[in-house]
Amino acid sequence: MNKMSLPPLVGETRDGKITWQRLDNLNYELIGYFLSCHLIIEHYLDEYLKSQYPKLDWDSSRQSFGQKVSLLATDGYPEKYNSIPAIKHMNNLRNKLSHNIDFKIGSVELLPLSQYLKKACGPEYAESTQPKEILEIFTSLVCVWFASRISFNANHTQ
Repeated sequence: MNKMSLPPLVGETRDGKITWQRLDNLNYELIGYFLSCHLIIEHYLDEYLKSQYPKLDWDSSRQSFGQKVSLLATDGYPEKYNSIPAIKHMNNLRNKLSHNIDFKIGSVELLPLSQYLKKACGPEYAESTQPKEILEIFTSLVCVWFASRISFNANHTQ
């Protein structure tokens, strides 16, 4: 089978002529990996909030990702491990991806995540310039932090 591609975007229309913009440079693997990381973080965020506020009806409340993250801002995080600004930034990137087909994720766009890794783990964790590696380490660290809080909450509600 020949390589498949998406239809081009309509570019500029002028003087009865249309220019077309091809979508040849999209990194589907990185986009998919980024979105998977976002979903995994949201899963851990959901489970943490359920453990932190067990009396709330989370299924009925249908909170947006931003609203869930805002609830985190009320918890007292040690500054060194405060991932909230980086999580908010990641959500902003997700929103840009979902509304702009040309948006590209690179190490510059992931700088707040790298800065968090440097603050929380040391400079050697912020050395990577590979977006997938930054996402992998950031997602793992954030989820480990949430998992530790979920475990703590589970042990203290019995």
